[in-house]
Amino acid sequence: MFSGISECFWINLTGFQLIWWLSVLLGNSAVPVVLLLLVLHIAFHSQPLREIRVLLVCAILGFTVDGLLTLGGVFVFNQGSPWPPVWLVLLWLGFAATLRQCLRFFSRRHLLSAATGSVAGALTYWAAINLGAADFGFAVVPSLILLAVVWMALFPALMSLADRLGGDRVQV
Repeated sequence: MFSGISECFWINLTGFQLIWWLSVLLGNSAVPVVLLLLVLHIAFHSQPLREIRVLLVCAILGFTVDGLLTLGGVFVFNQGSPWPPVWLVLLWLGFAATLRQCLRFFSRRHLLSAATGSVAGALTYWAAINLGAADFGFAVVPSLILLAVVWMALFPALMSLADRLGGDRVQV
């Protein structure tokens, strides 16, 4: 009855926004609620096994990039560990859950996804920094430029991965 409801543009977008705000504002305290939202996304997806594959592979790639940026000193998390926090892993799973749903418009639009990723990616991190989720280890402008370059490549790569792993979801 509800199969596929998590693929609805507005439900998917709302779910990710909840995950983003909860993760950024509450950190690891939000883990149980974010896990529930992710489980609901999978439970109400029409292709749960494909979606799990997309989520895992894309989240691992994104978290690895953030982990390298953290180890490189770009991000500093207030947890006393050199590694990114658990909530960031879940945030990446939440973002990966948007790739075949509310972000599918960017599928096969490599230049547009590169340009959008460059701007939106950097600004999203800046917003999270300003909300206290972490700090930049370097000055703001060089950090944002680096993030823009990273996301210029990362977002199209994630979209391509999502298409390959989950089946092409482009609507004509």
